[in-house]
Amino acid sequence: MSPELLKNKSQYKNVLSIMDSSEWLLFITTFIRRKNRITRLYWSYLFLGFLLAIYIFLSNGLLSVDHRIWIVGLTGGLLVSLLISPVLHELLHAVSFKFYGAKAIKIRWNWNLFRFNIQANDFVLSKKKYYLICGFTFFVFSLLPLVIAFFTSGVWLFALLSLSFFHALYAMKDLAVCSYLYKFPNCYIYSSEENKTIFYKTLP
Repeated sequence: MSPELLKNKSQYKNVLSIMDSSEWLLFITTFIRRKNRITRLYWSYLFLGFLLAIYIFLSNGLLSVDHRIWIVGLTGGLLVSLLISPVLHELLHAVSFKFYGAKAIKIRWNWNLFRFNIQANDFVLSKKKYYLICGFTFFVFSLLPLVIAFFTSGVWLFALLSLSFFHALYAMKDLAVCSYLYKFPNCYIYSSEENKTIFYKTLP
């Protein structure tokens, strides 16, 4: 899909435009709470992950483990989720955007959202491709660490559980976008050269 074709008003309609971090913050808080299959899966993951962590602690007698192991493991996972996994997460997004045809990509830290912001200039991404990209990064940095945690112990167990949970929180923006796109059967995301993100839907 080329940007020129997407801007053809006879086939596609601009349904939402987001320009700055304050608009993104409102968008995230609105659509991460919208009830649909995406948000139900997301909140269920966080809740079940929390219950699973409690089960692991109780079933393995981890409550009696030296508290220093707890502190090092949980803090280590938090630091990885703040300093390392966000960089790799956004790098995977950037590589995916380039793979799908983006010519130029800007990466910068957004203090208001406390996350990196990826902006591909004059680039169109379909709903299906966006779901695929977000699903892959969520699998790599949240689901996979949770599964691996079952086969570890000590500091690694706490670190992986911590990484799984905190990365899921970091991915909230991705899931909010997926939640918004869920209501449109056929839609696209356009990143303009003015750092504006525009959502289009296909007209019937």
